[in-house]
Amino acid sequence: MRLLFFTALGATALLYLTSCRENGPKDIRDYYFPLKQLEDGLVYEYQPLYPDSLAPVYWYYHSLIGADSVYLTGTYYEYGLSPLQLVREELVRNGMLLHGLYLYETDSSGNQLQARAEVLAGNAFPFQVSDSTGVFLYKVRWEPPSDSGAVITLVKNRRYLRDTLIQYDDKTYKAVVFGVRELLEYDKDGVFEQSYNGREVYAKGLGLVYYQKEISKGLSWAYRLVARYPMSQLEETFKQRFEQKILESE
Repeated sequence: MRLLFFTALGATALLYLTSCRENGPKDIRDYYFPLKQLEDGLVYEYQPLYPDSLAPVYWYYHSLIGADSVYLTGTYYEYGLSPLQLVREELVRNGMLLHGLYLYETDSSGNQLQARAEVLAGNAFPFQVSDSTGVFLYKVRWEPPSDSGAVITLVKNRRYLRDTLIQYDDKTYKAVVFGVRELLEYDKDGVFEQSYNGREVYAKGLGLVYYQKEISKGLSWAYRLVARYPMSQLEETFKQRFEQKILESE
């Protein structure tokens, strides 16, 4: 399955189509990840649009729907199927709220180290937006296990910009575009700050289908959703990749 952003015009054509904003708040809850569809879990595979030398990104989303609460967990896997992040969000009245965030590193011995982030502002996704003046704040802080004494703080502001359309798996979906501004603060023997701008696109019935970040002038990257499938398929892919690596080393 492939996600097509009107590719005849290239990646920049993604955001060309806008619609007039409706008066009053716009309900966009159906543009987030489809919680009922994710009770059995699905892998979202994102491929780089640019630069194409980047590795693909895999997120495994699984919803837990109970009588009194609804949660969504997301696990980010790198190329070797080692988890790098674990995110847990809770469904609340006005959106999705970050409930927990764990980050993972691998030390020189190959052991995984875990850091639990402190959630300072957990607005993961709003259910109602009106215009670009509304800012939704996400802020977390953690101590990287491989860097003793360091503290990293990530602040992310999202703003609803416009509506658009995308094509995925030969179907057209309504979508919403968010502008994103991030501030990354590294605190150890002094504070270093770096800010980034970006875009996120969420499609109705799918969730996040595109994200882009500008690291600096002339340096940026972007990913798009290309497929959704069960975890068993991803495990088989990595199994074959691992077996091929062994054969090549013999």
